[in-house]
Amino acid sequence: SGVLFVTYALLVSGKGKRLDDIISWLTYGSTEETFDGCIIFDEAHKAKNLCQDPPTTTGLLVLELQDRLPNARVMYCSATGVSDLKQLGYATRLGLWGEGTNYPTFDSFRSSFEKRGFGAMEMLALEMKQSGSFVARTLSWDGAEFESIRVTLSKEQILIYDQSMKWWDNVKAEINEVLSRPDMNGTPKMLWSQYWSAHQRFAKELAICAKVPFVVSDALNQLESG
Repeated sequence: SGVLFVTYALLVSGKGKRLDDIISWLTYGSTEETFDGCIIFDEAHKAKNLCQDPPTTTGLLVLELQDRLPNARVMYCSATGVSDLKQLGYATRLGLWGEGTNYPTFDSFRSSFEKRGFGAMEMLALEMKQSGSFVARTLSWDGAEFESIRVTLSKEQILIYDQSMKWWDNVKAEINEVLSRPDMNGTPKMLWSQYWSAHQRFAKELAICAKVPFVVSDALNQLESG
């Protein structure tokens, strides 16, 4: 018995020959079919490009390691979120597709959920949490202190804000002028939604930038005072 630490770089070295060495070490005194030890894929997102064309060597070998040790206990650990279902192709042990499920292959699973949108993916995450196959943790805030401070804007910052909002008002007026033309045939779908969304994002970033000088000054003062 023991613990073997292997990097993904080592896994793919030697044109895959290292995989045989790893499996030989893991199955010492047993066989590939009977090995029931634990395999932990830390930073598992390294294998996320299994389903791209062409697939990465890392993704292929991570998949092969799981296939050759069918009774191994597998854990996937990553702080990187999944932005596309195709990035889950390597995670065969989640039990979401394959034998005993409604989806014989990963492609059928992916196709079904992509058609249903993000709502279905959120429901899937809830179901996985309930079954214990998915655990998401956050860092503890124990001992952290928070303080709300009102930041007074400088004359220059106030001027920048006023000019920025005037620019957005001008853009809105220009859009309304274009929409008033007879050949426009109404308002394009989602136009105002996109306008106000961009407006809100800009205002948020502007507010954050206005706080930076104070935060930097306060941080320097705190460091000087120890």
